[in-house]
This record gives sequence, structure tokens and C-alpha cells, in this order.
Amino acid sequence: MKKAYSYAMRNYMSIAVAAAAVLVIAAAVVIARGEIALGAVQGVIGVALFAHLMILGYKRKRDMVRYLRLVTKDETGLSENVLMSVPMPMAVCGIDGTVRWYNDKFSSIFGGTLPYEILDDMIPELKWSDVLKNQKGKGIITELAGRIYSARWFVLRENRAQDDISAHYSVFFYLTDITREKQLEETCDKERADIAIINIDNYDDFSQKSDDDAMEAVCSKIRAAINVWAKKGRAVVKKTDSDRFFVVLEHGSLQGYIDEKFDVVENVRKAAEEAKIPLSISIGIGTGGNIEENETAARNALDMALGRGGDQVCIKDSDQFRFYAGKNREYERSTKVKARAVAVALEEYIKGSDNVIMMGHRAADFDCFGAAIGLQRAVREHGKTPYIVRERVSPAIDKMYNAIKGIDEYSGMFVDENEVLEEVTPDSLLVILDTHRPSMLPCPKLLERVSKIILIDHHRRSTEFVSPCSLIYHEPYASSTCEMVTELLEYMSVGSKLTKTEAQCLYTGILMDTKNFILKTGVRTFEAASYLRKLGLDTVRVRKMFSTSIEDYAMKAEIVETARMAADGIAVAYTENSHRNIRVIASQAADDMLNLNDVSASVVVYPMNGGAGVSARSLGTINVQLITEKLGGGGHMTVSGAQLKGKSVPEGVRMVTDAIRVYAEESK
Repeated sequence: MKKAYSYAMRNYMSIAVAAAAVLVIAAAVVIARGEIALGAVQGVIGVALFAHLMILGYKRKRDMVRYLRLVTKDETGLSENVLMSVPMPMAVCGIDGTVRWYNDKFSSIFGGTLPYEILDDMIPELKWSDVLKNQKGKGIITELAGRIYSARWFVLRENRAQDDISAHYSVFFYLTDITREKQLEETCDKERADIAIINIDNYDDFSQKSDDDAMEAVCSKIRAAINVWAKKGRAVVKKTDSDRFFVVLEHGSLQGYIDEKFDVVENVRKAAEEAKIPLSISIGIGTGGNIEENETAARNALDMALGRGGDQVCIKDSDQFRFYAGKNREYERSTKVKARAVAVALEEYIKGSDNVIMMGHRAADFDCFGAAIGLQRAVREHGKTPYIVRERVSPAIDKMYNAIKGIDEYSGMFVDENEVLEEVTPDSLLVILDTHRPSMLPCPKLLERVSKIILIDHHRRSTEFVSPCSLIYHEPYASSTCEMVTELLEYMSVGSKLTKTEAQCLYTGILMDTKNFILKTGVRTFEAASYLRKLGLDTVRVRKMFSTSIEDYAMKAEIVETARMAADGIAVAYTENSHRNIRVIASQAADDMLNLNDVSASVVVYPMNGGAGVSARSLGTINVQLITEKLGGGGHMTVSGAQLKGKSVPEGVRMVTDAIRVYAEESK
């Protein structure tokens, strides 16, 4: 059939007949009035107009036949009737996108005749400019009349004559129904197996000091909660250990769990609180690969969740980690078995090394610096040479650094990036302190130059992690790295050899990170402080480490004065003063803001290195790490920060406010 052509021809003929009829009628009326000459002229014009339109219609028909021949004729002489019967929607468009020819299948999709319709108006996903640029189209996916089609095209060119350099172009367009394939693909995707591994946090610790009956009762409730949760998504649960569950779930149910914000974590916590045993669960989920790959991803995700303090869910696919829940504080472990084991292993690594290089994070603080000072004593007592990498003198630790560098025993211990690279040998040992992120190190090149790396850190784990490591001691429950190092020194044979100055450095780091033993302070924190006190540290001298000038104190007050509530319980303040000690002052201001009424968390934005810095603090009911992570930072539940490169302070305040609002919405 030639519906498009017939429709066009009928239009031309209708116009011709109508025009001729009007002129003939007008001529008859004029002649009837006796104006024969005028009537004759009108009659002639009518006949001429009719003839002109007929000729024009003939030319149009000839052009359309050329289009038809173009798309219905190949080397084998394929006829239009055969092409019209092909069970595939097809159309031919002009170079401007107008529909010139189509078959029945194509018209049935759009419900009628379509001559001179614009194709990209009919198919929203289609851009005609892309069609012309991509002459052999890779295709697009579109939904038409309730079906899904793959649309493809190619441009045809036909010379009008042998000696005519001009050419005639048209676009051949065809659709393939892929609805069934898409449905099968969607079904396969929904039924694809994801793997989850559930861990009961601190199970070993609490099972040792809790009544057996009470422990069994709460574990029974936890298992029941996990089974109810799994059943909602038609998942299969297998208990693999007293504190571990292996889960196979359909990928289609994963989004439902996400929408419910993994309420099983909250349900388990409530059940444990009712039994007065502070247990929680962590879940690692692997998705996006085959079963083997998903199991590996699930184990990595669980390690990440536990490294961030537990009581949360981590999902790992091929691209990223995603975190859910995790808004509660970590529970301290009472057992020190791991600390003893790490102390023994660390001592053996030190004995087997030529020298030991200790490196903290950039812009060192009391915790980072104090841990290095404490650990270097163990290195010296084993007859090895210690080095501490310093990027530059941080204003935060000026007093401590100046007190240390004046002691003869520590001469040559502090080295910069270039100097430390010269000291590296095949048997050098690198100890990374108070960070696990390579981007935070003052000398990342060391990671490539040494073969033995030990990591000691207490920050909640981020997706960026130093790897590979010979030994990892990563405990988010700990108040500080200085607390962890103090425990290690206590179990090493050289712990009692600490000097008063070294004990003061360790104590100062604990004091700073706990905010005078207020935040993240557990039994083991006081035990570490007590051990250092026995070694003769002077608490008055430590207190003087935190003294400040009147100018700095006034600036801190100015920052607090700008504080405004950004959400329930969260205050935001800022300063645009680029003072040398602004990072320290901003952190102190954030600490002081926690003393304000109705403030459970505080955030201060300040200028920093051509951008904006963010310092966040919390009393523990609000997880500020989740806020700063949205800004590319990290840290702890109660202490965290971020750097906003290339951003002004006002821009930083807006970004922080937006992150707080997202956090508040997610916490509902």
C-alpha cells in the first residue's frame, strides 16, 4: 500500500477541484450579470489553476515514487509489496526528519496515517541531529504504545543522474520489538543472587562476662529478628558460627531493604538493650557480580562495616561502598587479647628491621605526634634507629615539638620527605599512625619504597585504606591512637622505659581526643592514663600544652558568636579570618559550642589552604562522621573534619548546611 502517497495526492486533487469549482461558479455569476468578458477571464484563470495543480501533483507523485524505489529496490529487485509485509516497523524520512513512507506495522504503533509528521516529535528519545551525525545509528531504546523497541537507522544516498553531482538523501528507520528480552533481563536481574554476611558485634567479649542463660536468650531474639528480616526478601539464612550468619538474597529485594533503612539493625539493638546486653549486628552485602565475586565483596563490606565501628550495613558493588545505619557509638572491648598479640608481633617486626620510620597524618595533632614519640622508645630499646616524618611544624603541636627537639637523645629523629627517602633500606619498617588514608600522609612515596608496613589507627574506616599492610591494628572503639600505643608499650618488654616527657606526650594525645576524658572514654582509656601516671607524668605541664593567647581566645569567642542552628541539635559557625592558628582555634570553638544549650553537635567552617576547612564535634548522639563524609571527609562519630578545596567559607557553610539537612532526613 502507498498510504502516504495516496493521502498526499488526495490533498492536491482536493485543492485543485475546489479552486476550479470556486472560479467556475464565480464566472457563471458574472456572466449572468452580463459581464461576459470578466467571466471569461475568471474561467480561464480557473482552468489554468487546475492545470497547474495537476502538473504539481504529478511532479510530487514522481518524487515520491523515487523515494519508494529507493527503499523498495535492491540488487534482487525486492518489491514494495514484499517490504510492506515484513513484520518489522519501518519508515523512510526526508533529510529534515519528515516521514515520507512507512509500512503498516509502523503506522499501527502510532495509530494512523503519518505523512509529513516529524519523526523526533513522535519519538521523544530521538534527537534528529544525532541521527544525521551518526549515519549508521547505534540505536536507542524507546517505549511506544506500551512496548519497548530498539530503534535504528541508516542514511541512504541516490544520485539523480549520472552527470548530476547533487544527490537525494533519505533516512531508513526501523524498530525491533525487544519487550520480551527486556522483561527477561529485568527478571534475571531481580532474581540474581546477592550475598550478605551478618556478624554479631562484640559477641566474644560479652559472652565471657554475661550469664549463659541471658546470653542465649538475647542471641535467640537476634536470630529471630534476622530470620524475620530475611523472610521479607525471600532470603535464605545459614548460621555458620555462634556470631556469624551467611545469607543469600534476591537482588530484587535489596532495594526494599534499603528503603526500610535496614530496620533489622535497629530491631536487634532494641532486643539487646531490653536484655541489658549491648550487642549489635553488622552486615556486609556483595552485589553486582557472580556468586563468588559477591561473597568476596560481602566479606570486604563486612570488614569495612566493622572498621567503622559496627552496628551498621555496608553494601559493596563493583564501583563503591554504600553505608546505612551506623548512627550509634561504638562499644568498648574489655578484653585485651588482641592488644597483646599485636604487641608481640610489632616487637618482632622491630627486631627484624634496620630502622623504623613512623609517619602520621598531615597537619599533625597531639594524638598523631604523641603516639610517634611513645613508640620510638620501643624502637630505641631494641637498638634500632627511629625516624619521625614531619611535613612541617603544625601550630597545634608547636609547644610539644619545641620541647622534644631540644633533647639531645632525639637529635636527628625528625626528618622531612626528602631526608626520610634517603634512609630507606630493604629492611626498613614503616609504622603509620592515626590515619589509614594514603591521601592524608605527608610522604605517600614511602608506601612504594618499603616492603613492611604496620598500621595503627582508631578512626572509623573509610573507603580509602593503606594496602597492603604486614600488620593492621585498627580499633574504632579506642579513644585515641595514643591509648592504643600505650597498651602496646605496656605489653612490650620496654614499656616501663618510657621517660616522663614521652609519657606526657602520650597522655596529651589521649586528653585531646577525649576532650578531657569526656568523649569516647572507656575503662581502657582510664587504665592507659593510669599506667602513664605511674611513670611520673606531670599533669600540670600537660595542661599548659593547651594554653592559649588572649588573641586566640577572643577569636574563638567570635566564632562561637556566629553559631546558628542548622538542624535539630546541630549548630554551625564560621570565620573568614586566615589566622596562622585558625585550624586549632576552629577546633577549639567547635568543642566549646557543645557547651551551649540544645547543641548536641557543632560544625565550624574556616579558611584553609585556598579552600575551606570543616571541623565537627558531637556529644555522641549525632554521628558527625556521616556528615563530613558527605563532604569528602571523615573521622569519628564524635570528632571529624573535611577539606573543601577551591571553596570559599560562605560556599563551605552552604555545603555543610546541605549535608546536615540530608543527614537529618536520612535519620528520620
